[in-house]
Amino acid sequence: MNVARAESAVSCPESGMPIETLGSDKVQRQALYQQAKACVNGGKPLQAVALISQIIKSDPTDAVAYLNRGSAQAAAGEMALALGDFSVAIKLDPNLVEAWYNRGTTFTHIRRFESAIADFTEAIRLKPDFALAYCNRGLANMELGRYDEALVDYVVAIDRDPKLSYCYFNRGSLYLTLGEYQKAISDLTEALGERHDDPFALTRRAQAYEALGRKSEALDDFRAALDANPKLESAREGFDRITTEQQRSDRHK
Repeated sequence: MNVARAESAVSCPESGMPIETLGSDKVQRQALYQQAKACVNGGKPLQAVALISQIIKSDPTDAVAYLNRGSAQAAAGEMALALGDFSVAIKLDPNLVEAWYNRGTTFTHIRRFESAIADFTEAIRLKPDFALAYCNRGLANMELGRYDEALVDYVVAIDRDPKLSYCYFNRGSLYLTLGEYQKAISDLTEALGERHDDPFALTRRAQAYEALGRKSEALDDFRAALDANPKLESAREGFDRITTEQQRSDRHK
């Protein structure tokens, strides 16, 4: 959620302060935002929606309130309601870059990739150094099979933020799709630098190793992926495939 960090620990309340106490008191409104953030972080996004709705009721022109309620709606899985709130935020403040970005992200989740690309493009126009917007636009382009456009977006995103491990993962996945296996390994290794036990990055790097004939390294990655997520079918299939090949090879020696 797009609220400032609390000065001290704030918990998610069972109910917010009465609406009649809000008025234009910025301190009280900020307290509600902080409570709403605590609710989202505590896995209670619908309680956050209720809290922010009080702010909107007191001031229906508050674009940031709609932005934050949209984020809470998305966290609750209410994508249609989230899109509605982000759209209102954009109408109230067309320069609110986070609203364009969040709506684009929501469009991506529901696989409306053309709409997502349009929103990410506007977010980038408003904030040209917005690395995540480039990266997510790259993901939408990749889902549409526009690999050249996706690769350009990923390159720009990583140039803007070289520590963006999420984007290394995306670009590595694209390189794997394109058969650029060594480049895939390089990017997926970067992605694993921040979270070395990510089963999805491990599995994709294993697939790249396997495609290059580096079966031992592939097997190590498939094994590590299964240690992190024993139910990951793609890792299980890769692990079984290589171990079966090795067993056959041993029998024919």
